[in-house]
Amino acid sequence: MDMYDLVPRKQNKSTPSSLGFVADEAVRQARRTGNEIHDLEMRLERMLTLCESMWQLLCETTGLTDAHLAYRVFELDSADGERDGRKKIRGSKCPCGAMVVASLRSCQYCGAPAVERSPWEKV
Repeated sequence: MDMYDLVPRKQNKSTPSSLGFVADEAVRQARRTGNEIHDLEMRLERMLTLCESMWQLLCETTGLTDAHLAYRVFELDSADGERDGRKKIRGSKCPCGAMVVASLRSCQYCGAPAVERSPWEKV
């Protein structure tokens, strides 16, 4: 019998089995995240199809053109003072003069109900 066999070995907390557990959990999380991204991509594709279908119906029934749409997109994009391809939602002004954050239902200063926002700002 060797002297090494008589000395109790101290367990290292980062044993291969615990590292395997951490690695397995990371793989599971990566799969979940990948599935969530895939689901979001599918929803986005469906929304794009729906929007394009609605636009085609509007064009057919009203005589609007892609130029009309492009101009309106330009206007909305420019309305927040920054041409970046999106419309920022900045909140609304309360009668007390404070800016109410878009996610709040009432003024954070005086408690008055927030000014009704358009349905698009609630998305």
